[in-house]
Amino acid sequence: MKSLYLIIFLSFISITGQYIRISPEFSSNSVKGSSLNILKTNIQVYSLKVGIDYAEHEKFFVSSNLGYKQRGGRENNPLIIGDWNKITKRWNYISFDSYISYKFNIPDAYFYLGIGPEINFLLSRDPFDNTPYENDYELNKTLFSANIQLGFTRYFGDFRFSAYSYYNSNLSKLGKSYYNNLSNNGFNFGISFAYNLDKL
Repeated sequence: MKSLYLIIFLSFISITGQYIRISPEFSSNSVKGSSLNILKTNIQVYSLKVGIDYAEHEKFFVSSNLGYKQRGGRENNPLIIGDWNKITKRWNYISFDSYISYKFNIPDAYFYLGIGPEINFLLSRDPFDNTPYENDYELNKTLFSANIQLGFTRYFGDFRFSAYSYYNSNLSKLGKSYYNNLSNNGFNFGISFAYNLDKL
């Protein structure tokens, strides 16, 4: 399934892509539970994506991204003696997302508002190892989410630079135990550097 997404993404680049870009991102991330919060303290996590913009029109455009993404959280419990009184977990994912975005044009630039789906495939093995949760909790191998994004893009000849933020809301469970369902919603921030493929 992961290979299929990669093939589709590369086909978009070669056939329909109008701009190709690279996008580093960061987020202040934590985990919430339906009945009990674990790893509820925020940590800094990072992502790196390669993306394309296509179907560009004066008022809207479509974009897709493929990349590496982190999720996680921290927990401090002074009542526990030993290594478990301070726990930090970062989990690695392969992420694929798409947006349809509406432009608010200004000279040589535009603001944009976008919305779209995201799918994440877990890479990390034994995600709760060396924690008090390792026998009770598991992470789902696939996580579905929805994003709403606000950004600004400025043209520099054949290049363009963007700064943006988006809110990621889980549509499926991040993980679970017998009595608790986990989620990992939050704001992400990024910049991107893009080049016009028509100039290649």
